Amino acid sequence: MAKSLLGLDIGSHSIKLIEIAQEGGKKVLLAAGSIPTPPKALASPLSGDHQAIATVIRQLIKETGVKTSSVALALPESQVFTRVIEVPALSTRELSSAISWEAEQYIPLPLDQVNIDYSILRDAKETGTDKMDVLLVACPKTLLEKYLSIVELSELIPVVAETEIIAASRSIVASVSNIKGAVLVASLGAQTTDLAILRNGVIAFTRSIAAGGEALSRALVSGLDFNASQAEEFKRTYGVEQNILQGKIVTAVKPIMDTIVGEMKRAVAFYTQKYTGEKIEAAVLSGGTAKLPGMVVYMAQSLGVEVQLANPWAGVTRDARFTVLDNEGTTFAVATGLALRDQ
Repeated sequence: MAKSLLGLDIGSHSIKLIEIAQEGGKKVLLAAGSIPTPPKALASPLSGDHQAIATVIRQLIKETGVKTSSVALALPESQVFTRVIEVPALSTRELSSAISWEAEQYIPLPLDQVNIDYSILRDAKETGTDKMDVLLVACPKTLLEKYLSIVELSELIPVVAETEIIAASRSIVASVSNIKGAVLVASLGAQTTDLAILRNGVIAFTRSIAAGGEALSRALVSGLDFNASQAEEFKRTYGVEQNILQGKIVTAVKPIMDTIVGEMKRAVAFYTQKYTGEKIEAAVLSGGTAKLPGMVVYMAQSLGVEVQLANPWAGVTRDARFTVLDNEGTTFAVATGLALRDQ
């Protein structure tokens, strides 16, 4: 039996899972599904709420027929410190001791309260300087403990944990391999928008901002005098289509969209300053909010580049029963990226 891995994306609104097996050089989709997250449970410190999340995860595993108990899980970008840093060209041993010194400069928490990990993105040969680009990730121990306890209550064995944007980027790489140049990835979630820039398929920049689908709904509540369920309904039906209700919906959400687009433009400016002569060729949108009507057109007009929705299924073999997922790529980008990890 081919070895499979379960990718588990526990979001504030929904829990997504994807199981992928590596079979003879192919990546084969074995199981997929999503289920609503118990309201407010993920933000809660109470073990009863964590138990409630674990209960629905077990239910989802049963319904989708997941075979493996080995799980890769996503951590929320907004609560993990992720930076691409430049360090002098060092040997592996020198680098591991230098990292904690480097980390102190970038991480706003005492180092004994975080778990630190790093990976070399480009060595001195590739940068053409005497510096290396290193992805530095620091996760608060309390956050990791919470997610591990949910996973263990779900009767799963945690193999690896990584941030949502790193996972989403891995699942998107295959679908943008024809784009010659850097790609901006924007994961538009319920509470946050996570950004990454991929250069030759490798992360060169990451950032998270506290604006997402929920903020758009709140803007409709205050701007158009809707109640919460009306706002949600209108958002899902009309999204950011320019010509609906004489443009009133777009006007109401414009401050939030301006914040998101402004951060995307800043990321692009940072990148083009660092890598002179290079430019962003395309943007890929993932996350539940990316599917809103008009979002691709809105982003293309705002950014002035080609914009497409994430397609994590590129390079993944799927049975006919999974064709229902064709239009759900943005929702499952993180879970798929997790399940695609080499074990």
